Amino acid sequence: MAPNRRNRSEPESPPATLHHALLASNETAEQREARVRKLFAFFDAPSRGYLDHALIETGLSSLRMPSECDHAKDLLSAWDSNNDGRVDYEEFKRYMDEKEVELYRIFQAIDVEHSGCISHHELFHALVRAGIQIGDEELARFVDRVDKDHNGVITFGEWRDFLLLYPHEATIENIYHYLERVCLVDIGQQTVIPGGISKHIHASSYLIAGGVAGAASRTTTAPLDRLKVMLQVQTTQAHIIPAVKNIWKEGGFSGFFRGNGLNVLKVAPESAIRFYTYEMLKTFIVNAKGEGAKADVGTMGRLAAGGMAGAVAQTAIYPLDLVKTRIQTYACGGGRFPSLGTLSKDIWVQEGPRAFYKGLIPSVLGIIPYAGIDLAAYETLKDMSKKYILHDEEPGPLIQLGCGTVSGALGATFVYPLQVVRTRMQAQRAYMGMAEVFRRTFKHEGFRGFYKGLFPNLLKVVPSASITYLVYENMKKGLDLD
Repeated sequence: MAPNRRNRSEPESPPATLHHALLASNETAEQREARVRKLFAFFDAPSRGYLDHALIETGLSSLRMPSECDHAKDLLSAWDSNNDGRVDYEEFKRYMDEKEVELYRIFQAIDVEHSGCISHHELFHALVRAGIQIGDEELARFVDRVDKDHNGVITFGEWRDFLLLYPHEATIENIYHYLERVCLVDIGQQTVIPGGISKHIHASSYLIAGGVAGAASRTTTAPLDRLKVMLQVQTTQAHIIPAVKNIWKEGGFSGFFRGNGLNVLKVAPESAIRFYTYEMLKTFIVNAKGEGAKADVGTMGRLAAGGMAGAVAQTAIYPLDLVKTRIQTYACGGGRFPSLGTLSKDIWVQEGPRAFYKGLIPSVLGIIPYAGIDLAAYETLKDMSKKYILHDEEPGPLIQLGCGTVSGALGATFVYPLQVVRTRMQAQRAYMGMAEVFRRTFKHEGFRGFYKGLFPNLLKVVPSASITYLVYENMKKGLDLD
């Protein structure tokens, strides 16, 4: 465990011992011994007499513990006092003894009224003393996550059970960040940012991690994105192999990455705008309910907030998206490729400032149905996997990734015609509006015309999600956000 350093914002508390912790939890020594042995046996399902990384990871998955970082590795390091890669019962019990005393100490420090439980009011002031600003909704969500019997206060037993498998030092700040990771939310395409991070000092670091992850993902899948766009703008028969040959002939290997610079450039501001708008709209929805600290934004509220946040973010960065499409579809004809500045100036002079927002309406119209289908399909697939494959066990990271891949593909397929219309409006000046694109596409290309480029777009789903996840987790470790 990390060296024991007291946060100066935490008040001094009387010396804590295991005996005090037992009294606070209303347990006898025999009952506690049975509880600790039962927990060890839970992790040691094969009855080997020791725990290793694989057993700990399996146990954490069954307990639905956070899987966004290597929690099992951290626990193994904390439990394995002799560093042999295995944890026997004595090592496990020694850790539990020390951890319960540590948790009782911090519990005492928060319970300033010495009532034997922690109230909303006490937890709020403990967080404020640690320099953490927290809203009513977030505080209520945190208390509800720990308060197992939902009576509005946290007993030491509930506090201990929730944090017993937290492998790091139990300070107010560390516990807040742990709770925050437990309450992760996903607010849109390739955005993996915990709810509430805007309220503490690591917000910029999370945005950096998300930005770098998004940039890496988009760069890796850039050839598929270029191919998709080239197929979308073809009004005649479009085939993948001829399109690939044309891209290679025109620009060689680098031709597959044309426009990727702008794609990467818009990742960070798009994610930041979406995230902060999402948080603001969630707060607005909760306040509109008028139910105080106990109000929950709900699934529909999250869907609405996420959809509107996506629309605001896309509107803000849309000119970059349009210029990217123009760059990707620009026909050099053997001549010199125009610079970004020249191309942007030409659009402004020849078509006017409104041209930078061509195709915005179909783009925004697709956000909420995409999010709704993605969310509904993900939850349905996850429930089906629990029932028919895992026999009521919680899905692990691979199952979750599979469910996310399929749900994302379904959402993308449903709104894909709007993407085609948007891309054609962005790339071609001839269209006067969205209705004309729909009419001409259907008249000359039929229903299939609205799905040109769908295959390379779907091919992006798995690598895009996987690379974003992998890079994001490594960036978090590099920025000390675990």
